[in-house]
Amino acid sequence: MLPLAAFAGEPLRAMDIAGLPTDAAFTPTFQFAEDIDPARAPEDVIASAGTLDFKPASSRIPQFSAWQSDVWLRFALKNSSSDVQSAKFALRFPYLQRTDLFEVHSDGSLHQSTAGSAVAVTGTGVAAAYPAYHLLVPPGESREYFVRVRSSSLIVLPVIIASEANFARRIALETLIWSLIIGAALSFAVYAGSMSFAAANGSFRIYICFALSVAIYILLSSGLVTAIFGMHLHFNFGRIVFFTQAMMMAFGTMFIMVFLGMEKQAPRLYRIFYAIAFISTLTAISAGLPSWIGRTSFYIATGAGPVILVAGLAIMASSGVAGARSALIAWLPCLLATVWIHLRMAGVTPYLPINLFLLPLAFAFMLAYLSAVLGGQARQAEFWSNSDAMTGLGNRRLLDRICELENRQTSERYSAAVAIDLDNFRLINETFGHTAGDAVLVSMAEKLRVHFGGRGDIFRTGGDEFLILGYHWQSRMDIITQANAFLQSAQAALQHEGNYISVGASIGIAFHDHRTGFAGMLRQADAELYHVKSSGRGVIRIADQRKRDRRRSEPVIFADNDDTEERVARMFGTSNRN
Repeated sequence: MLPLAAFAGEPLRAMDIAGLPTDAAFTPTFQFAEDIDPARAPEDVIASAGTLDFKPASSRIPQFSAWQSDVWLRFALKNSSSDVQSAKFALRFPYLQRTDLFEVHSDGSLHQSTAGSAVAVTGTGVAAAYPAYHLLVPPGESREYFVRVRSSSLIVLPVIIASEANFARRIALETLIWSLIIGAALSFAVYAGSMSFAAANGSFRIYICFALSVAIYILLSSGLVTAIFGMHLHFNFGRIVFFTQAMMMAFGTMFIMVFLGMEKQAPRLYRIFYAIAFISTLTAISAGLPSWIGRTSFYIATGAGPVILVAGLAIMASSGVAGARSALIAWLPCLLATVWIHLRMAGVTPYLPINLFLLPLAFAFMLAYLSAVLGGQARQAEFWSNSDAMTGLGNRRLLDRICELENRQTSERYSAAVAIDLDNFRLINETFGHTAGDAVLVSMAEKLRVHFGGRGDIFRTGGDEFLILGYHWQSRMDIITQANAFLQSAQAALQHEGNYISVGASIGIAFHDHRTGFAGMLRQADAELYHVKSSGRGVIRIADQRKRDRRRSEPVIFADNDDTEERVARMFGTSNRN
């Protein structure tokens, strides 16, 4: 059995890795010393290890706030077998900027290796998302190891020694999880970008900056950049992590301010949110400011800032500010993750493997939720820009776009055009008022949906003018039948404010002809409607391309030798040739 913990006052013991299973990992018995002067030579520290204050770890996952000093770890391994034994030593915390592993050989010589988020991997260092080293113990020998940890942020030391197979499996699993989170964040960022180009709302522009900063923050905080470029890394990516985290907070706050219209809706909270955005910006440029300013702004932006944001959103949501509830739901997981992390820093909550993923997962959820909300608003805005506000039918703008697309490249989606104009509609407005006219238009729109819904796209093209583009799978007789049914229902009286209002309709129908194309079909339907309006109204006129092809003259209803006229006349209940 390998020892998993050391007791106070117990000397450093060498752990035998000869019996290490092929897929095993454990926390080694180690000692640590903190507040070591960074200027002190490593050889001096190692030589004085017996007199320095190296003590057993008091917890399974120790953590330190060593801003201006080094933290040293010390452990020993031995190999009682006759074969060379290897393992991986890892500090599973990606924010460690520099770690140095010093291996003490039997002759007293030192072998130094480096790894971390701000240095290149050297020696036995392994290019991974967090500092890791390859350990090799010859048969029958012992090795003592010292690890120096330097970081300008919180130092957390989840230390493991793993077999080669276990380490490879862990790396693959963690890379998969990070890839899924980063991929989701980038997808939502791209989606936000696509929305911002189509929307005129300024909040969309700020949101894409927020989404990109979240995606970059998750990418850098995962340590995958270190794993990819670790062999040649000579730049402190930790600073970019803090920069993106601060900008993420700044853009997120500004987005809320614009999205909710806080300057008018909540002017007092607006000033508070504005201060948070300003302080977050200070954190982003803290490298050029005194250290105490950068540190203070960082704690305010990443600690108190989310709490103030969520509290302000809760106040606005309770006051009924539009959109505040959605923003509150989006930010709440980030607040919970932040509180959990700060409680862990205070030693209240335990360190769990999921701790590394809590904040990125919370921000990914935020992007997903806000993108869904904004996407719904964008789709709703697009719908109303292409729909008639009164009837909900397609408007002239949407019809023009369809005509442009069909004329550019015919899709053969439509095979018929039905042009409709209400009879004596102006008289209704003059007699009963515009509210009655609006009621008639809404009623006619509902009747058109009843008769042509699922058979074509319906548009209101003018005051009392409508157009139906029939789908290509509808037969000509079906279009004519539905047009006649609508004509009969349109003549039914409408009751409005105690008055019975009667209105009729005139209809012109044309079918698709490959010679004239889509535009010709629309012109023909309008021409048939014009003939109806000028010769009596209240009937349907149908263009006959077959007669036109034979005579090359102005279209008439049907050819004399075509029995379709008699069938339609019987259906209409009249022998009138019109």
